[in-house]
Amino acid sequence: MPNVAIVLTDHYPILSLTLVTEPLRVANRELAQPAWHWRILSASGGVVRSSSGINVPTDPLDEVRDDIVLLLSSYTPERAVTKPFLGWLRRRARAGTLMGCVDTGAMIFAEAGLLTQNPAAVHFEALRSYKESYADQMFVDRMFDLSGNRCSSAGGVATFDMTLALIARFSGRELAKRVAEILTYRPTEYDGPQQRMLAETSLVQLDRTLGRAVDLMLANLNDPLSISTLSSQLSVPHWTLERLFKRHLKMTPSAYYRFLRLSQARNLLLNANYRISEVGSQCGFDNPESFARAYKKQFGETASYTKSSASRSQQ
Repeated sequence: MPNVAIVLTDHYPILSLTLVTEPLRVANRELAQPAWHWRILSASGGVVRSSSGINVPTDPLDEVRDDIVLLLSSYTPERAVTKPFLGWLRRRARAGTLMGCVDTGAMIFAEAGLLTQNPAAVHFEALRSYKESYADQMFVDRMFDLSGNRCSSAGGVATFDMTLALIARFSGRELAKRVAEILTYRPTEYDGPQQRMLAETSLVQLDRTLGRAVDLMLANLNDPLSISTLSSQLSVPHWTLERLFKRHLKMTPSAYYRFLRLSQARNLLLNANYRISEVGSQCGFDNPESFARAYKKQFGETASYTKSSASRSQQ
């Protein structure tokens, strides 16, 4: 029964947290027992704010022995580099813990000297500078990596693949495959440089305007913008947004915005200790009844069921 310590730094991407905890929750459901246990920590404990403005309560670092430590860092990892934090990471590594990092967490691992024998997968945009800054540490141009007692992802959805690899190691490949199927995800089988994979992928390359629109949505989940305001801030007509979203995401802008807000709500219900009404409010739903209806329609279960199942899976 693996025990996982998920360590957050300020302004970490909440997508990374979801891509770790949701596969583990599904694994527990399929095993019909809480085989995977996780807890959420930070350097000082207390509330940690994600890059999209979602607050998640955490416990402070301690000396409890975990099987896996996963570091989810921000786009400014240098802010988390302190002597006490690096010392804690080194102690966990010396104890034989499987140490994992996502995206810029590799820079913090390098500062702690944890990449001398096994590499960390790094986003291609940072790979060169990391290699130049930490010549004695090992980095690799891959989507994710699981080597010895180190695991890592280059960020984004590659974190899902990293989590599936951990499930396969500790609970078997068949379970990892089943988790991917339930979450309608096709694990990557690509094992080469990231940029080549991105260039050769059959997935549609998202339009730049569409990407900016999604970024604005993510930055305004708790106080949603109207689609007309979104169009105005992007300096594009309303019909252009409609066309882009329907072409690439098979949804209207409003439907996709609602999906993002509900996904954030689900993450909070699974990983934070907020009341359901507070979760709805943080995700832009002023009316609890409308939030309840939208949540059940999206996920096929009530918000209270999600919250109670999360509590059971971590017992």
